[in-house]
Amino acid sequence: MTPHWKLTVEGLGKIEHAEVDIRPLTLFVGPNNTGKSYVASLIWGVVAMQGELEPPEGPELEACRAWVAQHIVEGATPVQVAMHRADIELFERLFRVMLEKNRAVLIQRIFKSEQITARRIAWENEACPSEMAFAWSTDRDDPEKHVLTLTDGPGTTSIKTHPQTNDIRELRAAALDMLVRRIVFYRLTRLFRRFDGPYSRIDPVYLLASRTGFMQLYKAVARRSLERWHQDDVDNRLELTAPSFHFIDMMAFGLRSRVGRRDFGEEADWLERALMGRVELVSGNSAVNEYWYYPAGISKPLPMNLSSTLVTELTPVIAVLRYASSLPLFVYEEPEAHLHPELQRLVAQVIVRLVRKGLFVVVTTHSPDFCQQINNFIKLGSLAADKRAEAQAKLGYGPQVYLEQDDVSGYEFKSDDAGTRTSVVEMKKRPSGLVMPTFNASLASLSDEIFELTELLSEHEVVS
Repeated sequence: MTPHWKLTVEGLGKIEHAEVDIRPLTLFVGPNNTGKSYVASLIWGVVAMQGELEPPEGPELEACRAWVAQHIVEGATPVQVAMHRADIELFERLFRVMLEKNRAVLIQRIFKSEQITARRIAWENEACPSEMAFAWSTDRDDPEKHVLTLTDGPGTTSIKTHPQTNDIRELRAAALDMLVRRIVFYRLTRLFRRFDGPYSRIDPVYLLASRTGFMQLYKAVARRSLERWHQDDVDNRLELTAPSFHFIDMMAFGLRSRVGRRDFGEEADWLERALMGRVELVSGNSAVNEYWYYPAGISKPLPMNLSSTLVTELTPVIAVLRYASSLPLFVYEEPEAHLHPELQRLVAQVIVRLVRKGLFVVVTTHSPDFCQQINNFIKLGSLAADKRAEAQAKLGYGPQVYLEQDDVSGYEFKSDDAGTRTSVVEMKKRPSGLVMPTFNASLASLSDEIFELTELLSEHEVVS
């Protein structure tokens, strides 16, 4: 079962209504200034800031509290509970209410502007298991410590957390929080802000379209931001959207050269080879991170402000894949920016490899070359296994480079004639890939123009 979610939003900027099925790879295409980044930012924000959504008092919260209290009773450990669909739906309903009641605060936190609002936001889990298992026990080595476990099903993944408390009320609160996050964000496991251990950080990544500019200025912006943040006058703080501030904070302080998860190191190496050199992260305990580029054959490094746009575009991607300690979601704006078509194809291949490894990727793009490469990988995934392996070997791709149709969703953002409203239309999926009218119409118009000018040029040559 492919995990996926449906995000519904109404009245966000120019977007009157949008229903987006968030798959392992979600593509947003369309003209500039149609709201692609708004929706991408909202997806990032729901994942990044879900720990800040306070559950409102009401029947939904009371029902979940009652379920937890029924199964976490003083002195009753260990407990194992089979959760059926009706149990799971209790926690799904609570999250929907949490999201709606905190909608205005969430939008304000993401966009840092009172001008951006939304009439409605809804998040639906489209692929949660119909049965799960919850367990409460004490640690084998230390009976004073508690363990909460939630398992998807037999032979599948589970998540554990170790609340540092013996207070029954705090244990119940921790269990409630874990159940909501895990059930709603099925398989995005690094989403537990209040917990210890490997789930203590929540860190989806948003790579902005303006990567080069930020890489040129991130150190100065980070230092200024810290200075202003400690001042009493909040109006002096830098006015950045949450994804922008997160990007600067991550590049300046969040990545550490000895902390990386290494899950995606091979993909980072692929991109690094395209630079004809190597990137080095120099991190200290308190200093702002430095990123140096060593061109092939040259011993002295170049700082980002003296490196080419190829380097400044790909360095953040390489750094995130190599050094991020947590990466449940990857929003990548305009991966084609400043890249030759051949490198766009390489980035598309890297993204597909990440998807195959379980990373969720949201991409905004204007590039027909990039999208055609994605469609080629869907074609590979539509072939029978033996035919696919034969095609992959012939084309020079590894066995993990392909996309199944269930892995992908695509949306076209279309502006009305006045430029005041945007419609968001799901693109049809076929074995040959996503149907993309926005590129087809543009390419057809360009082809017609080429034909017309070629005909006129031929007539002119005959007359001459």
